[in-house]
Amino acid sequence: MNATIEQQEQVAVAALPELAVPTAGRAISLVNGWLQREVGMAVSTSRAFFNPASYYWHLPIHLAYGSTGPLGIIGDVYLHAVTGDFAGRPNAEELQQRAVALAKAHGFTEED
Repeated sequence: MNATIEQQEQVAVAALPELAVPTAGRAISLVNGWLQREVGMAVSTSRAFFNPASYYWHLPIHLAYGSTGPLGIIGDVYLHAVTGDFAGRPNAEELQQRAVALAKAHGFTEED
């Protein structure tokens, strides 16, 4: 009987994949690194939501200025927890355009 329980536990553990991005903090760090390198500007993510059915992290990207705080969401990124690959994300130019449009809607100019 004990061997059967032990075997079941081993199978259950073996079925769990090793995660390249195991935590929300790691997902946020990876996405913010990409945003800093590729997009620049005052865009970042501060929250990551894990979907255990798909093994994807969902991270909303927001525009924020130090003087005002967050102005709004300008996009979303999906990061696969097992592979660490981006599965869906706007390209850098698109995010820059969205950020400029949102900033203008809040009364900011490119000189601000």
